[in-house]
Amino acid sequence: MFKDLHFFAPEIETKAFSILGQIMEQRNYKPSGRNDFMDLMLELRQKNKVVGESVEKFNPDGTPQIVELELDDKLICAQIFVFFAAGFETSSSASSYLLHTLAFHPEIQERCQKEVDDVLKNYDGKLCFDAVHDMKYLAMAFKESMRLLPSPGFLLRKTLSKYKIPESDVTLDEDTMVIISTDGLCSDEKYFDEPEKFIPERFHPDNIRKIQPCTFMPFGEGPRACIGERMGLMQSLAGVATILNKFTVVPSRNSVRKPLIDPKSILVETIIGGLPLNLIRRKKV
Repeated sequence: MFKDLHFFAPEIETKAFSILGQIMEQRNYKPSGRNDFMDLMLELRQKNKVVGESVEKFNPDGTPQIVELELDDKLICAQIFVFFAAGFETSSSASSYLLHTLAFHPEIQERCQKEVDDVLKNYDGKLCFDAVHDMKYLAMAFKESMRLLPSPGFLLRKTLSKYKIPESDVTLDEDTMVIISTDGLCSDEKYFDEPEKFIPERFHPDNIRKIQPCTFMPFGEGPRACIGERMGLMQSLAGVATILNKFTVVPSRNSVRKPLIDPKSILVETIIGGLPLNLIRRKKV
């Protein structure tokens, strides 16, 4: 729900707006001192306008124009709804697919578990920010699983002016909607050798520079890239590390090695039948 764009059932939007109204009323329509996202929105609401540099409008010298945006309750609700949906569903989807992939690659899972165990020992068993940051191989595996199945299967963009696609005879007119298949780019052997294989080492610091720009975009790219990329990575890695520290994941009898994507998926690629797995508690010496 981006204010005037409607992707969900009316009752979902109505409920979201009702919850927002209740929270604002409880806080007397003012920041409560909690320093959370709702407080940030209420601070902006008091100013009534958001002022900043445009990513769409430019001055003749090429500098971005300063624009104003009226912040009404409908727009606040849209931002909160999108932040919740984007921050929860995408992280959940990406984490689940990594666990699914590790279940079918036990040797890589063992290496991830060993790294998790070793790192946690260095932090007295506490899964803090620094600990997650030190889990380099797990991060490589996570990025590779996002390459195999990007949570957003496509990106939507609109041209600001006429643009000729390099090395082609195609010219896009101004205000043309463009659909970019992140799934298609990540599975193209032109950009990734043996793209169907799960190879975390693709994202090793020595190899990542070989990945062509704008071919791996699970969080988008440019000024409209996902602002929650770092949070999403840390959140997902922390969740997966917690599970791998206690359990080993293995395929269940209903697991499908290459799951099918629901063609009706909108914001996040939905997997038909989910990703059922079995968890086996680890026995540590």
